[in-house]
Amino acid sequence: MIKKITYVLTCQLIMLACATMGCKGNTPVQIKDSTALNKPQADRAVKTSVPTKSNDEQQFRAFLKKFKASVKNVDKEQLKNMFYFPLQTQPQWTAEDMKATTINPAEGLVSVAEYPKYEGTIFSKDALRLIPQSREDDLSEIDNTTTENYYITLKKATDKGSTLYELQQQYEQKNGKETSYGFVFGRVKGQYKVISYFCPWPLKD
Repeated sequence: MIKKITYVLTCQLIMLACATMGCKGNTPVQIKDSTALNKPQADRAVKTSVPTKSNDEQQFRAFLKKFKASVKNVDKEQLKNMFYFPLQTQPQWTAEDMKATTINPAEGLVSVAEYPKYEGTIFSKDALRLIPQSREDDLSEIDNTTTENYYITLKKATDKGSTLYELQQQYEQKNGKETSYGFVFGRVKGQYKVISYFCPWPLKD
């Protein structure tokens, strides 16, 4: 009788333990363990979504190819869409310029509404001819650690950690005098845009 009672009690204890803790063949999913397993995948997803320098260059190269083609085809509407506004058009200023005079970057900003007024100057006959012919020697990558205020000011409008690139071309005018112009490209909200245009003189009156 005692053995029978003991056996019944033992069975009841086993059933109680299974109900409370889960039997070995049907272990409940632990939320903590599941989160821990998924965490490395989440981390990898975050890391791969952060643009790298090589990704920046690939995006810029694709943009530059499209930009040069649009200039060659004189696709004004497409070119307008490739600019970031307000567009900086001040002549590039240096640390020495800032010591010698007061630089107000806002004076060179061109809004999308003002752009048509200056479009012909930005894309002069010389620019339309030379931009599609631009070469590697005309391109520069701006160091992300630059201390030049001109580029630091431009970077404020671009995606954090992204890289600036510059196209600058020098040429001789019909009067025999040399001059130059340039564009700075930056990534804004995931897409490269022309964020500045510069030449030796102010574009705006």
